[in-house]
Amino acid sequence: MEHSSDSPTTRSRGFVVRLFATALCIIAADQAVKRVVVSVLESGRSVNFLGSIVRFTRTTNTGAAFGLLRGQGPWFIVVSAVASLAIILFRREIAKLRRCDQVAFGLILGGAIGNLIDRIRLGAVIDFIDIGFGRLRWPSFNVADSGISIGVVLLALSFLFVTRSRGAQDGAAGDVPGADPAGETRWDER
Repeated sequence: MEHSSDSPTTRSRGFVVRLFATALCIIAADQAVKRVVVSVLESGRSVNFLGSIVRFTRTTNTGAAFGLLRGQGPWFIVVSAVASLAIILFRREIAKLRRCDQVAFGLILGGAIGNLIDRIRLGAVIDFIDIGFGRLRWPSFNVADSGISIGVVLLALSFLFVTRSRGAQDGAAGDVPGADPAGETRWDER
């Protein structure tokens, strides 16, 4: 039996690929780059990448992303594990979202697992991306932190702009729940 390109089975497979492939790419990139950084840089040593604006500085972080809440490592093992498990458990609901939102959840899942691996294996997260000007520096971060941050920003933008534009379209239908723009009531949506 063949499935059309828009069948639920095909959409489900596409979703699984988007979510888990995105997560696996982030995990693989994060762990590979961290291994290189650990083998090349001594802790605290910096190497300029784009002048002094972007440099690699190996640090360890026992807190959250960007060095927040240092010393709370065990707590963040639980948070990372719960966030990862929640995304996996709610995958059917996530499958109903737009593709961009699905990728965003994949970025968050990959970032959470990438940092979770470090926390379990090393007791801290390896950070190395160091951005700033002179003494004004953003706290160091890594590929996993970037995945989480980009995923959260994508979800926020989607929520703010896509939800609002859909709400505006619904409002154009006369603010009647279940009404389409032509003004006809769709009883199946009440």
